[in-house]
Amino acid sequence: MIRIAHVGGWSRNYGDLALQQGQMRVLREDSSKPLDFLPIHCQQTVFHTDLIDRINETCDLLVLGGGGMIFHRPEDSSQSGWQFNISRENLDRLKIPVATYGIGYNAFHFDQMKLLPVAMEHLKATQDKASLFSVRNQGSKDALVAGGLDEGRIDVIPDPGMYVSPYRFKLPGADDAGLKIGLNWAGDRPHFRFSEPWEKNRQALIEALCDAFEEMKAASPSLKVFFIPHLVDRIDSDVWQLFSDRLGETIVNLEDSASHIYPPSFAQAAFLADTYRQMDITVGMRGHANIIPFGMNTVTVGLGSHDKVGFFLKEAGLESNWLSTQHEPDAGGGAKIAEKLQKLLDRKEKEEALMAERLSEFREVTRSYNQRLLALVD
Repeated sequence: MIRIAHVGGWSRNYGDLALQQGQMRVLREDSSKPLDFLPIHCQQTVFHTDLIDRINETCDLLVLGGGGMIFHRPEDSSQSGWQFNISRENLDRLKIPVATYGIGYNAFHFDQMKLLPVAMEHLKATQDKASLFSVRNQGSKDALVAGGLDEGRIDVIPDPGMYVSPYRFKLPGADDAGLKIGLNWAGDRPHFRFSEPWEKNRQALIEALCDAFEEMKAASPSLKVFFIPHLVDRIDSDVWQLFSDRLGETIVNLEDSASHIYPPSFAQAAFLADTYRQMDITVGMRGHANIIPFGMNTVTVGLGSHDKVGFFLKEAGLESNWLSTQHEPDAGGGAKIAEKLQKLLDRKEKEEALMAERLSEFREVTRSYNQRLLALVD
């Protein structure tokens, strides 16, 4: 038996919970020995000396990530400036092997502060401590190398959210739907997701999306848009009324119609995955709103300004599938959005074949890294 102290954002975000399930799945598949996990939620845990003693005495390996851990949240009061809330002194107290697992650079595009200097210094110390150090895409690697980390000691591996296993889910409204479009909107930190004036630019994007869906519905009258939140407490549904006022019964909010799978939990992440599996195409603002449908072989389109969306799509060979708002707040307008979505639907089988091939390649990279990781304790 190998026991892994598994550190990540295991709480309020469906994407990270799906990641946790997918990562545990592939690690177990690739291990010759049974695995046990001690989950540690990084955003609510200070690594104090008693906890470190417990980890040293009861675990064989400490794994940081996956997920977008390279991000400063002031509300966490993290000693490190990123999501690993451990002092440099206590980092040295860890006696078991330490590895990072596909962690991601997660700073917002319009956040002028980005990462604090203390975070980069701590990340350097973590890399020195780690037996293996990996990030989830080349964009994250480039950001860390620019911050002073050793390029030769950074592996790039896939985000394991793509490996979450779906479980059949009765999707409300699916029986009446012909064309099904999944829409994930990220409601947190809008002042960092949109250029100023952010309220006006957020509204411009909502109007453009509604214009696009109305145009597509004219050609496909049975179209349904499924609004798929990832966060607790209606944070992603904050703008729901703006979509509902425009689209009426064309759009369904799962946080209302499927409230039985909310708030997000590890036990129900498989139902979120199956929701994405049932879509014909998805439009996602969150990183995992692209990564999870990709793993379900559902055509995926990125939305918004966050660099991590572009990083993943480029890694997956889908870099043109990004409705970026970094330069155009409305992502080019409704007609352009509708045209992009329709073109992808028209070549759906080819897109699915390309994604399946890339997913197979990703799995081989993951298997190789898992073997190196597990060899640390063999």
